[in-house]
Amino acid sequence: MGRTQHGFSLVEMMVALTISLILLLGVSNIIISSSQSYNELARSSQQLENGRYAVQVMRDDILHAGFYGEFSGLKVPATMPNSCLVSGTELLAAINAPVQGFAAAAQAPLGCLPGYAGGDVLVIRRAATSVTAIDSLSANDFYIQSRPGEVTVALGSAGNFALKKKDNVTLADVRKYVAHIYYIRNCNDCSGSGDGVPTLWRRELVSGNITSIPIAEGVENLQLRYGLDDNKDGAPDRYVALPSSTTEWSSVVSVEVNLLARAAEPTAGFTDSKRYVLGDVQVAPGGSFKRHAFSAVVRATNLSSRKEL
Repeated sequence: MGRTQHGFSLVEMMVALTISLILLLGVSNIIISSSQSYNELARSSQQLENGRYAVQVMRDDILHAGFYGEFSGLKVPATMPNSCLVSGTELLAAINAPVQGFAAAAQAPLGCLPGYAGGDVLVIRRAATSVTAIDSLSANDFYIQSRPGEVTVALGSAGNFALKKKDNVTLADVRKYVAHIYYIRNCNDCSGSGDGVPTLWRRELVSGNITSIPIAEGVENLQLRYGLDDNKDGAPDRYVALPSSTTEWSSVVSVEVNLLARAAEPTAGFTDSKRYVLGDVQVAPGGSFKRHAFSAVVRATNLSSRKEL
C-alpha cells in the first residue's frame, strides 16, 4: 500500500523561502554591481575619448598654423592683432600672427569669449587645406589668395582675387580663411542657464562672423606652453608660458597643449585628492569627478619649416 503524500511543512516552506531570498539578494547585488561597474567604465571611457579628441583637434590646427598657400612672406607684427575684429583689413594684418595666445585670467582676456571659465586661450590662423573654385565663393565668407610675395584677404567675390601664379597666366589658388579661438566655457549645452558641464569650445569664422561650436565636453582646464626658436633653425630652444613680445611670438615653432578632462557625472563615494601637472601649472580641483590629464607637444610645421630654409 503506497505512502500518503502530505506536501511541505510550514518549517520547510520557511526554510525554502529564506534560501531563495538569500539567493535572490545575491543575484541582485551582482546585477547592481555589474551595472555600476558598467556605468563607471562608460563614464571613464567617455572622459578619455573626449580628452583625446580635444587634443587631436587642437593638434591638427596647430600643425597647419601659418599655412597660407604659396605665401611665405610673414613678418614680425608691429602689434598683436585683436582676435575679435573681423574685417578684410584686420584679417590681412593678422596673418603675421598665425599663433597667438592669452594667459588664464579671472575675466575673459578677449571680449568675444562668452561663458569663459578660466584657462589659457589659443588662437590659430591659417588657410583651409582645400582650394575653393572661383565660381563657388560665398559672398559672406573671407578667403585668402596668395603667391610667394603677395597675399589678398577679402570677402568671396571673384573680382577681389586677381593674383596670378608664377606663369602670370593661371589664377592663384583661393582658399577659405580660417581663424580659430580655443577656450574653456562653463557649459556644453548653453541654452537657458546652461548645463554646467565645462567644455572646450572653439570660436571660428562663419559667414563673416565669429560663431561658437563645442569641441569636447568635460574639458575643464587648458594650459599652454610655447616653444621658441631662438637660433632660427626650426627647432624650439626653450618653452615659455606666454611669449613676451611680438618678436617672441614670431619665433613660436611648437605648442605644448595640456588639458584636464573630467567625467560628465560625479562618482558616488569618490573624492579626487590628486594634484594634476599641466605644464607650468599644478591644480587640485577636488570633488567627486574622476579626471585625467592629457599633454601633447605639437610642432607648427609651416612655421618651423620656414625657419629651416
